[in-house]
Amino acid sequence: MSVTFFLREGEAPPDRQRALPEGTAVQIWRPGEKASFPIDPLHLAVTMQHRLGLFEDERYTEFRIWCAATRVHRLVVTPRWHRFPFMAPGDLQIGALWTHPAWRRRGLARLAIERAHRLFAAPGQRFWYVTESSNAASLAFARASGYRLVGEGRRTKPIGIALLGQFQLDRDYARA
Repeated sequence: MSVTFFLREGEAPPDRQRALPEGTAVQIWRPGEKASFPIDPLHLAVTMQHRLGLFEDERYTEFRIWCAATRVHRLVVTPRWHRFPFMAPGDLQIGALWTHPAWRRRGLARLAIERAHRLFAAPGQRFWYVTESSNAASLAFARASGYRLVGEGRRTKPIGIALLGQFQLDRDYARA
């Protein structure tokens, strides 16, 4: 699968926080914390990886936006680990974005990514955003969120298992 790599360096967004749509709530989860929402296979996999020490540090964080008992958005922040060999120590990757089809185009992804940037803001902090090259909406979202295009590459799946694979940066525009 062909993927496109974006990078954002620097400051958090302005202190002005976007308001949540009426009836919604943001919940933040990290491995080792009890989830206040239903556990799914992603949580189980991440908790296992966390306990095995596969992440560079403790910053793995999941942002979920709920409307009543329905998950309407998810965004994940991941520290460096074997799947992201292009990342430098201390870098973070924004990914696993998903919005319920009925809730798209309401600013939930923008709200979540701004909260992630604000939570992890630090001098020199670098955020990566990797998306399928064919995902026009995701490419536009990365640019609108202050990310710059830095390269192209691929996602590997050894023996057909994505979890064992990596996101390989094959064409680094900074080095081209």
